[in-house]
Amino acid sequence: MKKPLAKKILSYINDILLEKTNSEYNDILEVHLSKGRYQLCTSGAVYSYEDKYINFINTFNSLDWEKLNIERVLVLGLGLASVPQMLEQRFNKEFEYYAVEIDPEIIRLANKYILSDLKSPIQVFEMDAEIFVEISDELFDMIIIDIFDNDVVPEKFESAEFLQKTSELLANDGIILFNRLNINDKTYQKTMDYNEKVFKEIFPMAKSIFIKDNIILSNRDDIFK
Repeated sequence: MKKPLAKKILSYINDILLEKTNSEYNDILEVHLSKGRYQLCTSGAVYSYEDKYINFINTFNSLDWEKLNIERVLVLGLGLASVPQMLEQRFNKEFEYYAVEIDPEIIRLANKYILSDLKSPIQVFEMDAEIFVEISDELFDMIIIDIFDNDVVPEKFESAEFLQKTSELLANDGIILFNRLNINDKTYQKTMDYNEKVFKEIFPMAKSIFIKDNIILSNRDDIFK
């Protein structure tokens, strides 16, 4: 969706609320125009912020893309589609995307504000990511796990069973990037415990990328600059 020029300029002074809605899964969903970017917020978290979604833009900047052979990308947790948008528009990557999102209202917003402007082929599945990884027999070169209920990663997505099933969808030499929280001592410790007790048990060569209020866990430490 093309941004009105006047509102885009004004959004560098104050955020502009474009739409407010809700769903079975989110009591509040707000789309703002902020610093010229579409931003999706819930009552407790920012779900998407185009290339200002710094946890992933910084991670993508740190990747050594020449060591990666990526064609198909699985995104678990769509938001406003910041991941495919920034990979296409900021990194000039031509990938095929599969996105899994349980909330139909988020899918509607993503289609309205971002997906309709992307050239990349994107299939969106309205379903629980836990079910998707259980039933899918596809392989992906990159898997992004970005699943939150407001500012909490639901417990079922922290299980060894979920991570193992997800790992079975990863192609040889593929990469997983799991977005985690680091907003205080409690969330930091929870992520570190998960990393040691679950993530590294499945991915012994794991790497942690610390970015402001987030920690991105990767299955590989050899593909970063």
